[in-house]
Amino acid sequence: MAAAKLWLVSQSAGDLPYLSTAVYALVTVPTERVARMSADVYWRLYVNPLWAVATDVQVLAGEVAHQVWHLLADHAGRALDCGVDAAGRDRWKLATDLTVSEVLPFDVGLPQPRQVYQDPNRSAEEYFRLLRALPVTKSPLGLDPDQTCGSGCDGMARDYDLPPADEQMPGLSTQGAEGIRKMVAIEFREHCREYGNVAGEWGRWVRHILDPVVPWQQVLHAAVRRGVGWGQGQVDYTYSKISRRQHAVGKAIVPALRRPVPAVAVVIDTSGSIDDGLLAQALGEVKAVLASLAVPDSSVTVLAVDAAVHAVQPVRDVREVRLAGGGGTDMGAGITGALACRPAPQTVIVLTDGFTPWPSVPAPVPVIVGVLGRQRDLLPVTPAWVQRVEVVPDA
Repeated sequence: MAAAKLWLVSQSAGDLPYLSTAVYALVTVPTERVARMSADVYWRLYVNPLWAVATDVQVLAGEVAHQVWHLLADHAGRALDCGVDAAGRDRWKLATDLTVSEVLPFDVGLPQPRQVYQDPNRSAEEYFRLLRALPVTKSPLGLDPDQTCGSGCDGMARDYDLPPADEQMPGLSTQGAEGIRKMVAIEFREHCREYGNVAGEWGRWVRHILDPVVPWQQVLHAAVRRGVGWGQGQVDYTYSKISRRQHAVGKAIVPALRRPVPAVAVVIDTSGSIDDGLLAQALGEVKAVLASLAVPDSSVTVLAVDAAVHAVQPVRDVREVRLAGGGGTDMGAGITGALACRPAPQTVIVLTDGFTPWPSVPAPVPVIVGVLGRQRDLLPVTPAWVQRVEVVPDA
């Protein structure tokens, strides 16, 4: 095993130096209960010693690389997300093996994507969906059930798997595995920049590890909370209740400070290019966060705007919103209309596809812009003075 790992990461042989951190983190467990080699989710590599000593070092190295890519890609966790069960385990293994064969620079005996589909560079989930559509009686490529990759591939524990906290061979923690994935992703990306492109699935893997996308709902919630919090931070004086300092000033009446409930204006782009489904989802998220901040419905004013303001309405429910318009787009007119509302809003939220002119002068209150779009859309720029949130759902 030591010779196989060294061959794998040597530039004169396997030429996969970016895998060194991962392969040397593997914990080898010799056991005759596996036919050849498999892995569990704790990065323990179960190896049949009789098979290992009878196998060429290069073949052994290829199998190590095969198993470690399952772990790097977290195929076990993704199997859980896909609802893979015992009946679909073999097809999930084939789906993941198709992606692994694309990233390895040499043949390790795995099926090649073009043997199954003409369009390669798919994700494991896409391959699995296509394979699952095949008749149950048809075994794709004559898959050998003995060639299991273990729970490290499908997340289903085997009877030979060691306990998670085994004293002799505890394996890696979840945090340790994530750290290794990040280190390998950095080195892999640098290797690809130097030597050429990489299959689409693994380019996505690198971006997922190094440039994770925060769900837009979470970003929108944070932006709205900041904007409303800024408004709530304003204070005013009131004589309707006694100041806490009244006892110190004698007969003089001292007003108390109060924190006003912020008024919020929501400008909705109703031009013809807007995706109604995405707009409704974004508006629902805005309403949810306003409710969590105890902003009453009477303090929320919705403006339907295309190239002009068509409707201004306080709403108590999202279903009450009447969307009028369908022409051109000018969110500058919407922001101006929102600032003219009474009571004046302390926060303006704009939901638009972004293809609009903007005011050249910053608004006097926080403006949050939810730019509605789809995956791979080139979203337009917004002014630097707004809080931008890209409302882009997963593909």
